[in-house]
Amino acid sequence: MSAQAQEQWWVTKPTQEDQLNAARAVKIDEINAAYVEVVTPLIRDYPQIERDTWWAQEPEATAYLEWEEFGGDSDPPPTPVLDNILLGRNGEDGTETLHDLSLAVLDNAQRFTEAQRLTGKRQRLVKLARAAKTQEALDAISW
Repeated sequence: MSAQAQEQWWVTKPTQEDQLNAARAVKIDEINAAYVEVVTPLIRDYPQIERDTWWAQEPEATAYLEWEEFGGDSDPPPTPVLDNILLGRNGEDGTETLHDLSLAVLDNAQRFTEAQRLTGKRQRLVKLARAAKTQEALDAISW
């Protein structure tokens, strides 16, 4: 038997399930790429280290604005993240207030929260891709 014949003997043809699994992986990569393309413009101006603080900023801003509206004589809630952001934003002579910053944070948080529909869409499409039983079903999935 020639070397070429031996090599061909050892090569196994991918099963339909193997082919479908490979196609699923490609489809999931396509879905994820489309998601990144749509979401990136929403967050591109924010470095990751700042995005990591968003989940602290929002509750501080909410608590502060609620305190302003309903707090009465109580001490304001602690806002260490926002206080430090405000120090950096104002520098030596800035005029932005914690109220102003809190409103900006909540506005950004609301827009980002609404954009999470895109995250849900990505998750739904990936779930459909994983459940697809045929190439035709995979081909029907698009962003």
